[in-house]
Amino acid sequence: MGQLWARLVPLLLLLLRGQGAEACSTSGCCFQDPPYPDAGAGSASGPRDLNCYRIVSAGYECSWQYEGPMAGVSHFLRCCLRSGRCCYFAAGSATSLRFSDQDGVAVLQAVTLWVESRAENRTQKSPKITLKLHSAVKYDPPLVGDITVSRSLGQVLLKWENPARQDGAEVQFRHRTSSSLWELGNCGPQEDAGFESCLCPLRTDAAQEFQLRRRRLRPAAPGDPGDPWSSWSSPVCIPPEHLPQPTLKFSMEALRPNGRRQVTLHGQLPQVELPEGCLGSNSGGEVTYRARLHMLSCTCKIKSTMNFQLKKPLDLSGAAYDLAVISQNRFGPGPNQTWHIPAQTHTHTEMGALNISVGADGTSMHWPAQARAKTYCIEWQAQDQDRNLTNCTLTPSQDQDPTGMATYSWSRGSGAMEEEVCYHITIFASPRPEKPISWSTVLSTYHFGGNVAASGAGRPQHVSVRKLSQGSVNVDWTPSPLSACPGVLKEYVVRCEDEEGNLVSELPVKATETQVTLDGLRAGTAYTVRVRADTVTLQGVWSRPQPFSIEAQVSRLFDLSILFVSLGSFVSILLLGVLGYLCLNRAARYLCPPLPTPCASTVIEFPSNQGKQAWQWTSPADFPEEVSPKEALVVNMSWEKGEGTDLDTPMHLKEKTQLLRDTPELTLDTELPLEDRRHVQGHLEPQALGPGRQEGLEGNLAQGAGLSLPLGDLIQTPIISGPSNMDLEA
Repeated sequence: MGQLWARLVPLLLLLLRGQGAEACSTSGCCFQDPPYPDAGAGSASGPRDLNCYRIVSAGYECSWQYEGPMAGVSHFLRCCLRSGRCCYFAAGSATSLRFSDQDGVAVLQAVTLWVESRAENRTQKSPKITLKLHSAVKYDPPLVGDITVSRSLGQVLLKWENPARQDGAEVQFRHRTSSSLWELGNCGPQEDAGFESCLCPLRTDAAQEFQLRRRRLRPAAPGDPGDPWSSWSSPVCIPPEHLPQPTLKFSMEALRPNGRRQVTLHGQLPQVELPEGCLGSNSGGEVTYRARLHMLSCTCKIKSTMNFQLKKPLDLSGAAYDLAVISQNRFGPGPNQTWHIPAQTHTHTEMGALNISVGADGTSMHWPAQARAKTYCIEWQAQDQDRNLTNCTLTPSQDQDPTGMATYSWSRGSGAMEEEVCYHITIFASPRPEKPISWSTVLSTYHFGGNVAASGAGRPQHVSVRKLSQGSVNVDWTPSPLSACPGVLKEYVVRCEDEEGNLVSELPVKATETQVTLDGLRAGTAYTVRVRADTVTLQGVWSRPQPFSIEAQVSRLFDLSILFVSLGSFVSILLLGVLGYLCLNRAARYLCPPLPTPCASTVIEFPSNQGKQAWQWTSPADFPEEVSPKEALVVNMSWEKGEGTDLDTPMHLKEKTQLLRDTPELTLDTELPLEDRRHVQGHLEPQALGPGRQEGLEGNLAQGAGLSLPLGDLIQTPIISGPSNMDLEA
């Protein structure tokens, strides 16, 4: 029996719950017992933070939080009136419930409310609250669509219009970044009628997510928590103040035959990390990058600038462009980076692709027509002229002539191009002129304005001829004005004719050269030379004839013979002069020997022991023989081979001269010794002088010479040194 009752009791409870549910299905708050056993006290988990309030635009609402597993949980909102009657609302799995004042709940009187949550045969109850529902008002949060965002003094200013009948509120905000938690901030009470605002911090390097909430501002009694806060608004995303700059570079290919080139940007665009609530598209916190292309060439076109996404390489013409990458966020455009794409001035079209003819009616320009072109843009600019002075004109595409050429003409009086001026001409074509990236380059070349033949630009000036050899000359000239216009001057032509007008030679010369050598000319013949400057399509004008001739000269062998004869005569005269000088110099030494000098003789030297001796002269009778004052003193010297001293030795003469100068003056009135008188009288006997007697002999000779001969008439006698014999004869 116990097992049977255990099975019947749950079935009876289910039947009672079903009947109670059917009985309360037609009214708001069910004034019956809930379909579960009575709940116990509150626990650590379960429902909590119950708030009940009046919503201005939608009646009343109660909301709560639930902690714990949400699977299989049913929530019941319980309400007890002042009279003691209680009812409940079945909320199911929701954590909020709205009702009106017609649902049986007193809103002008204090009521007690709580939440019971049923799960797995367990009932959990929240703390109870008691309040007057009509007095507790919950304001609505600001609508994101109504919030305007701006920057003010380094902060973010959020401003919105007050919801209807919700004036007098205080506002709070919370914000976070992709790497931080929520931070709470207070906007303060709002006193402006009709509008509310909040100043929030602005991060310079990170995007932020902001949310706002409001509540009614009223005086609160002690312990009164005040009116409930509204729910948080939808996210308001704010980008960083300093936008990250892209680090890009571009590469440019050469112009292809179709007149277009590819320009590619390399590098990665920086990405801003967004918070969780700003990950959706167009949230306001993202930073976008766009490219702006400005075509500098052909300024007369309809549109020159366009913006586009940086997704693929650009296919551009050979014109000059400015390419800018612009950063954009909800505050507007940020700083940009600009790259200049230079114009490609020359295409690889064949020479003569642009044909310009000048006639009496004006000037016509012809170029190869493009199949898909609707508009041509013709641009011309004088060489070395400022870019701002470029001329431009648009011409629609016309029916092609049979040769497949497009034509543009202008009258002579229009002044489109001046005479004798070098112009850079570029022609562009486009099937959609309103798009700057749709243009392509047809051709780009240089043109010399005016009639080349009539203007004289094709006639070189200042032609001169310089002789190089007997049969060749060098011809040079000043450059033609056409040479300053790139690609216009094709070549120079030099023509040489003889005096009878016969063609001798005609040579083409490169446009970069201004001289040429003419060979094979004959001496004694008169010639004329002329120079012409030709363009690709026109021949220039011959310069004025420059006459010249090469004089006939004698044979080279005759010139050499005259040279050799002259050279031989000169050498012969020079050799004869040198030989004559040497012979005369040698003969003079024998015919005119040098005279001796007293200072170089040792005859007048006195011995050192007699230098201060007083000689006594007795009488003239002591000199029985008279010696002629003009008789020369002869000195005979003999020495062995290899001995002696050279008579002309300057050192010897110098030494003896010095000895003579250093000899003290003789006293002539002293008497000579007897031996010395015999020497003077010529009775000196020859004898051999040894080394010990040589000095005495020299002194005696000097003394004798001082007696019988004048010192000025002495013949210079060298002194012989060494062991030799000497004989003196008077």
